[in-house]
Amino acid sequence: MSSSELDHCRELALRPGSVFEFTSRYLQATSMEPLLAVYALKQAISTIPNAQVDDSVKWEKLKWWGEELLSDPESPGRHPVLRALHFCGARSKIHDSLMLRLVSDAIMRIDMAPFVDEIAMFERFSLQGQSEIELELALEKADIADQNRESLAGATTLFALIESFAPAKRSLTEMLPLNLLARFNLSSDDLGESRDTAKLVDAIAELIRLNLEWYDKGFSGLQLSSAVAADSGVASHLQLRWAMEKRRLESISKDIAGFLQSGTRFGLADAWYAWRFLRKLPC
Repeated sequence: MSSSELDHCRELALRPGSVFEFTSRYLQATSMEPLLAVYALKQAISTIPNAQVDDSVKWEKLKWWGEELLSDPESPGRHPVLRALHFCGARSKIHDSLMLRLVSDAIMRIDMAPFVDEIAMFERFSLQGQSEIELELALEKADIADQNRESLAGATTLFALIESFAPAKRSLTEMLPLNLLARFNLSSDDLGESRDTAKLVDAIAELIRLNLEWYDKGFSGLQLSSAVAADSGVASHLQLRWAMEKRRLESISKDIAGFLQSGTRFGLADAWYAWRFLRKLPC
């Protein structure tokens, strides 16, 4: 892998303040480059539906990615993330169908109708999040029980929705369920740039409560089984990522208004928590 390909992956995956930017510090050397390339790929494709461009442009970009994913990764003309996946050995562990699911998931989000309620939101978020989880698990040929995977997939996708309300980010307001908007009397003006923080606090609190329930259900009896020696740390990283997302939600819940105004940051207490969490995981 060339330095330019590695730098491109870092720019996409290690977004300042993101969960992966924090958890990547605990990766073993053998898993750093594969996971960096995987997270860069997820970022490159999954953010297309949220881009501030016409839908026709989004369709063209996703069509291009669908073709690019199946092209020869060794070609100098390939996308640097795909070349990185190939040269670090990750691409050979991931089936074409799983790669293409990232594109199909993104396509479904472009014309996605508003959710009627939280049940409909969970069903869609669960499907959407599973592709990204399975992409990471494929690096270690690991798997988890369906119920855990579905709950954690829904939870990590809802976490991204809640995080989108931090300052300097594009709030994914179109993904809020209609019954939630009605319950808290929220309009498009309340959710826009001049949003009503006081009204939004209660809605965010309800989403966090729901999100924490999904994480608790996903962590209940969680066991990751691997078909190979679990020496790369991929499975451990995935569990740490979910734990840090849950921890950040708990932090946001204590001061939602502060989160909406200034966001949140990881600190020394989080680093100590991450170290202890990984120490408790079975070897």
